[in-house]
Formats: sequence, structure tokens, C-alpha cells
Amino acid sequence: MNWIKSLTLCAVMLTAASLLGDEAVNQFNAAKTAFTNKQYDSARAGFENFLRQFPTHPQVNEARFYLAESHMYLGQYPQAETYFNQLVTLGLNDQFARAALFRLAEIPYLQGQFHTSKPRLEDFVGKLPQDANLQFVLYYLGDIAMRSNIAREAEFYFDQAVQMFPEGAKSIESRLGLAWAKNKLEKINEANAIYSQLMISSNPAVVEQATYQYGTALFERGAFQEAINVLTDFQTRYPASPYFADSLRVVARCRGRLNDFEGALQVLARIPQPTPDDLLMRVRCLYGLKRMQEAKTVLDEAKRVAGTAYRDEILLLESVFLSDQQDWRGAIALLEQVLVPQFDTNNNRMIINYFSLPLAPGMKKLSDEAIFRACSLLTLAYARSGDSAKSNALLHEMQTQAALLGNVRLTSICTDTANQLASIGNVPNQGGSRPGGSPFANRSNEQWTPSTGQGSTSRPLTPLTQGTDLDKFWRAEQLYRTRNYEGAAQQLEQLLSGFYNQIAVPPLYSIHYNITGAEGTLDELTFARACSILSLSKAQLGDFEQANAVLMTLGTRISRNDPRQDSLMRETYDQLAVLVKGGGTTPAPLLSDTEQRRLLREANTHFRRQEYRQTYEKLAELIAANPPEAICAEALLLQGKAKYKLGWDQEGVAVLERIVDEFTKSKEYPEALWYLGLYYESGGDTFQSSEYFQMLVDKFPNFVNVDGAKYFLAVEDLTNGNGRKANTYLTQIHRNHRNGLYWSHAVWTLAYEAYKKKRYDESERYIQEILRHPPDVAILDRVLYLRGELALRKDDFETAFLAFKAVRDLDRDSPLAYHAEQNARLAASKTANVN
Repeated sequence: MNWIKSLTLCAVMLTAASLLGDEAVNQFNAAKTAFTNKQYDSARAGFENFLRQFPTHPQVNEARFYLAESHMYLGQYPQAETYFNQLVTLGLNDQFARAALFRLAEIPYLQGQFHTSKPRLEDFVGKLPQDANLQFVLYYLGDIAMRSNIAREAEFYFDQAVQMFPEGAKSIESRLGLAWAKNKLEKINEANAIYSQLMISSNPAVVEQATYQYGTALFERGAFQEAINVLTDFQTRYPASPYFADSLRVVARCRGRLNDFEGALQVLARIPQPTPDDLLMRVRCLYGLKRMQEAKTVLDEAKRVAGTAYRDEILLLESVFLSDQQDWRGAIALLEQVLVPQFDTNNNRMIINYFSLPLAPGMKKLSDEAIFRACSLLTLAYARSGDSAKSNALLHEMQTQAALLGNVRLTSICTDTANQLASIGNVPNQGGSRPGGSPFANRSNEQWTPSTGQGSTSRPLTPLTQGTDLDKFWRAEQLYRTRNYEGAAQQLEQLLSGFYNQIAVPPLYSIHYNITGAEGTLDELTFARACSILSLSKAQLGDFEQANAVLMTLGTRISRNDPRQDSLMRETYDQLAVLVKGGGTTPAPLLSDTEQRRLLREANTHFRRQEYRQTYEKLAELIAANPPEAICAEALLLQGKAKYKLGWDQEGVAVLERIVDEFTKSKEYPEALWYLGLYYESGGDTFQSSEYFQMLVDKFPNFVNVDGAKYFLAVEDLTNGNGRKANTYLTQIHRNHRNGLYWSHAVWTLAYEAYKKKRYDESERYIQEILRHPPDVAILDRVLYLRGELALRKDDFETAFLAFKAVRDLDRDSPLAYHAEQNARLAASKTANVN
């Protein structure tokens, strides 16, 4: 009978287990149903109860995942992260672990914690590059880059999202983001193509959003009237759009940029719920109209509603008002609150702590230019209030920082400040030939002269050139370089007062531009360059009759005694001949292979002897013979370098871009990328240069000058506020390219960034490394100067004196020489006092 009892007991136990199993399944299914029906609180309670009662059930990981999801949809992010972290420990072969890894990257993004989210998202890409959630990750990374105004990075991520997930959940947003990035990078045609495609979508919501963003893109390009036209039409078509108020804001800013302050105020008045930005825009417009009392009233309103995010901007505006009222002490109090200056009375030194102080969460940081303008106001306020010691010390600090950074715009602010101090009679003697106390000569009013190598077609516009004929020419040249030939031709026709006379025999192109020599107008060489670009634009558009007519007219206007103008004519004819021939059959070589190689050898010999015109002539003969690809690519590379040495910058760039377009498999391809990056960098066009440097880094990581490409990319990233990415490149150069040409430059940048953040020991370690290397002579004055600054911070006056004296003795023309001499005297006096 015992066996009957045992059998009965087993049956009871099996029945109980079955009942428990059914209860577990029922509880899980009930919680899952609540989750599916978006009853997240009920789902949360159900899954919590399930996990408590059945901790070893096979569906426990799935329950934990949906419990985390429930917390997430309820906005309970810390609890959600706890459960997602538990799931990640299962390993990435588990589906719930992979989904949890995505959520852990997404949660801080949804909370606006982008500094936390970005490395997690990047980690996800590295670990799960084929996961379905990658479409969201790529979009999030692009959006973070867009919010940080890092256009190149945004372009990369949005482009990847579009290519990998063309019909994905974020495809429209990614296309709009891609258009934004391309617009920022001045790839106007590509941006327009995306906007045009989206604006003819069958989805009305897509058309609406794309139209609004296209109007915003026009504003960012500086096409203010076009932006007004597009957005005014948008407002008529979409009065209930969620973008309606934002479109009004953009139109108001366009009118403000056009100095139509009254019109801007009328548009701002139509915004039903103005933001602090709107109020501050009203303040600026009222200030522009000299309606000071109204401006102050609106500023007071902005202070009440803006909170701490706009504190610094508001304080700057208030300090401007106080300066206008000659309330110097009031202005000083506000500006010191923003900049947090620290005056060392013993050494007559001023430190601006704003650079290194952490900002409160959500607070808007001022740009470097805004900081320098605030310093300028404070310098003048000190002088007006009679505190010449602080005034001179702050000017000295501004000049030093501008010289160390090598930033022309900041240097210009220093120059203006010094000039105003001179008018007050309170500026220190700067010595040498540096008027106004600036370590650099003020070059903001120089006129660019094409084909001389002395300037740049992409020089940043300044108040002295903006809106002038030079401005219009530079914009047209930029349109041509970005292949917007129609836009370039239209701009140049307006500038040159040119029109095509088809009735004349032969047809003529009349150009009525008068070269006067006035500031901001075209000189003879720039005029010739404008005509050349107009001719080539017409040819690119297929109108070779007009192209030739423009050149015929130019031939009657240029000075044949000027070799630069004569060379420009010849180059233009050569390029027209190539365009006319384009699309036809390739002619047979005119020279034998032996003759071609002889010409190439002779060209290389001339180049080594620095006989660049002879180099050009040999290569022109060789290239005209239509050599095979291997010889042609080598000849084009050498020709590009020779033209640059001759000062024919644009022609050199055009030759190198032909290699990049036509000879991507040649051994000259990476070197062409390198020189294109250098040429655009030297011309100030960092958008274009960074594009070529990035291609070089991505495709040819072992190229001999890849350290230089990384260095220039790092400098641009620092300019755009992407310190993390810049530090990655700089650290790579520091560790892996010790014998590279840019090692010293990269380590100097690491030292200076550490110095700005008051990590003086770290900065000094880098400086010592550079001095042991030894450093590139081009940065030796900056290295020694920073060594002196670091020594002053430690009261090591003897080391400081020797370092500053070395700067002065190294190069009397260095922009830091005057400041070094002043600091050497200070350090010497301190050394004497100690002894």
C-alpha cells in the first residue's frame, strides 16, 4: 500500500505545480495585456508581482524588460534604468539585453542629457552596428550634433540613417536633418535638392515642415529677403501650423538683419506667447531705433520671465544701456558678474575666470566673440572710471589670448578697444609697429587679390566689407565653387552691370562696372577674376557663346602688362577649352610615351629648383597631350602645387579637384586630398578643408601627413565647441605621430586647453614634452610664452623671466614679443624683491 500512497502524493504535487504554472502564465499575460493597452501603471504592478512570486520562471527576463518599459512610459526613468541594467548583464546574444542597451542610451537623450547620451549611443553603434534600433541611434546622434551646431558630424549620422534605413521610422526627420547640415556646410545645391524633394511629397505634413525649414535655411545663408518671401507664403498656406510662431521669429530676424527694425517689431507683435529670445530681439530692435525707454521696459520684462538661462546675455544688454548713460561703475558691476575677472595687484595681471567656470544647468554660454566684446566694454568702463591699472591689464589679457588663439576676429576687437582707449588717453604704449595695442596688425580692411597667394576667397566677412562689392564677389565665388553656376552668374551680372547683346555682330557682352579704387570695391585684378568666373559659369551652364563674349570684353579691359591678369586670361581660355571638349571622345595622345615621361621629369626638375612657371609650362604641354591616367594624375598633382606656388590659388584647387573627381584609384589621390585641405584651410574655408581632411583620415589612416589632417580637424572641432572629439584627435597625434610635422602643434593645443581650464600641472607636462622634442619653430614663441605664464602662476619668477626673455630674443616681430617683454620686466622685478 506504500506505493499507492507515494503515487497519490506525486499526483498531488504535480497538480499543484500545474496550478502554479497556470497562475504564473495568467499573471504574465494579464500584465502584458495591460501593457499592450497602454495601462502602464497596471502593467508595472502586474510585472512586479510576477517577479516577486515567480523569480525562476522562464519568462522572468521578458517580464523584467516590460517592467522597465512600463516605468519608462510612466516617466520613471531611474527605475527603468535599474531593470535595463540588470538585463544588459545577460550578454548581447540575448534579445532583451540588446533592447535594454538601446534604452539605456535613449533615456538620457529623451531627458535632454545629451552629454550622457552621446557616448552611450556611440557605444551602441560600436557593439550592434546591424541592430534594427540603429535607425533611432543614428538619428539621435545626428540630432545631438545638430543641437551642438556640429554640422559635419550631423551630416555623417543623418546620411547614414537615410542610406541604411530609407523607409525607417526616422527617415523624414533624418532627411530634414541632412538638409540642415548640408546647408550649414554651404553645400547649397545638395541641401536644395533634399528640400525640393520633400516639398513635393505626397504627405502634406512633410511638405509643411520642409517648407518651413527651407525658409530657415535661406535665413542662415544670409538670403534674408528670399527667406521672408518663402516664410510669408508659408504663413498664408499653413496658419495653423505648429511652426507658425517660429516662422514669424525667423522673419523678424531677417528684417532685423536688413535693419528694418520697425518691420521686425511688427512681426514680433504677432507672436502670441513671446519667449525670452523674442523679448531680447525686441530689445535690440528698440535699441536700434533709439527708443531707449521702451527697450529698457521690455528688457525688464525679459528679466522677469527668462530665468537663469539668459542671465549673461541680459547682463550684457544692461551693461550696454549703462555704458550709454555713462554709468561706468554700474556697467563694471554687471560685467564683472558675468566675466568674474580676478585682478592680481602685485603683478598687474587680469584673469578672466568665465572661460573655466562651470555653467549652471540649462544656462546659455556666451560665444568667444561675445566674451571679448564684454571684455572690451569692461576695459573701457574701467578706463572711464579712472582705474587705468585694471583697464590696461584687461586689454593686455585680451591681446594675449587673441594672439595665442591666432583669431583675427578677436584680434580686431582688441584693436578697436585699444583705439578707443587711445582716444580716452588711457592706453599703454605698445611699442613697435603695432598700432592700437593689438599684437597683430588689423587686417580686416585688406582687399583680397586673386592669384597672389596673399589672401582667401573665403575670408570671413567683416563690418568693413559686408554688403560691399567685395562681399558680393566673394559670395558669387562661393556659389561657383559649390557648383551653383546659375546663382554665381546672376550675382556677377548684377555686380558687373553686364548684359548680353545678341543683336551685335559678333554678339557682345557689355560690362559697365567702373573701377574706382574706393574701399570695398573691386580692384583691377579682382574685376578680372569676377569676369573669369562669370565666363566659366556661363560655360558650365552650356552657353559657350556668352562665355566667349565675356572673355572678349575682358580682353579689352585687362592690363596685358600685369602678368597675373595675363595669366588669368590664359587659364580661363584653357578651362573653357576643357569645358567645350567635355563629353566628346578622347583624342589620341599627341606625344609618344617617352616624350610624355621626359616632360614629366623636366617638370619635376624645374619644381625642385623652384622654377614654378617653367614647371607649369612643361606640364601644360604634357596634359594637353592627353596622357594615360597614371601620368596624367601625377602631372595634375604637380601642376596643382606649382600653381599654388605661383599664387594661382583657385586654378591650383581646380586641378587638384580634378584628381579627386577623376582619379580616385591613383596613388596621387590621398596627396591631392591633403593639399586641397591645406589650400582651403589657408584660405579660411574651414568647411571645405575639413571635408577633405576627414576623407583623408577615414580612407588613408597611414598617409604620411594624416597627423596634419587630424590636427586641422581638431582645431575646427574646438572652434565648433566639440572638445571631446577634438581631444580624441589631439591625443591620437600625441601618442601615435611623434615624428609627424604636426606633433608639436597638437601637443601645444593640448597644453593650452589644459591651461585655460586651470589644469596647470597637466599643461606644464605638455610644455616640457614639446621643449624636449624639440618644437616646431613656428610655435616656439607660444610654447615659451605659455611656459612663462605657468611659471607666474606658481610664483616661479626666475623661470618666468627666462621664458619671456626667450620669446623676446627669439623673434622681435612675434605678436607676443611686446607682451613677453612687459612680463619679463614684471618677473625680473619680482625676482629682485625675493632676493
